[in-house]
Amino acid sequence: MAKYKGESEQMNTTSITNLGSATLESYLETRRMLLRKADELTVRISRLEPVQTLEEMNEILALDKDRRLVMEMIASCSYVIEWLQTGRRPGNQRGIERRAGYQREVLTDPAKLPSVPSAEVTDASREVSEVSRFRLEAALRGLTERERSCYMLAHGECYSFAEIAALLNISKSSVGTYMTRAQRKVENNVSSILILVG
Repeated sequence: MAKYKGESEQMNTTSITNLGSATLESYLETRRMLLRKADELTVRISRLEPVQTLEEMNEILALDKDRRLVMEMIASCSYVIEWLQTGRRPGNQRGIERRAGYQREVLTDPAKLPSVPSAEVTDASREVSEVSRFRLEAALRGLTERERSCYMLAHGECYSFAEIAALLNISKSSVGTYMTRAQRKVENNVSSILILVG
């Protein structure tokens, strides 16, 4: 029983080492010290090679284990140093909680918003919307099927050229060509539309 008591007393004894304040300079100094230690371990391993005995092999394995531990510590220090230098968490990906403004925006076509009927809707406003619908249909009438698809996806659904290209299985430059042609045809069609009232 006394043997176990002595072992538990030894296990409860810990030593605390003051590493100083956690500043960028202290991390840089710690990383330099760890790099020197890793170099020292590498030199010691290279001196023991080629391996002649089992004891030398065990010593090399122990030194290699220590070197891997030191390399992990160097990686951790480098991570903290990058964080302290940039003020942001290291890594090339932005966390989901910190999206950029353009990633938070949700583009919405006003024509797709639900309309609330109001008492002020008159026959004149209905007539104007009918005229607008007629003009739009007439303007789109001269487009090919592919031009119409690109034009409607870009202007009606607010898709980018890259998204349209992915949806239609064509290249992004082809989408640009179709959009240019469609825009030119729509402008020509709109200028030539005559609405007869009577």
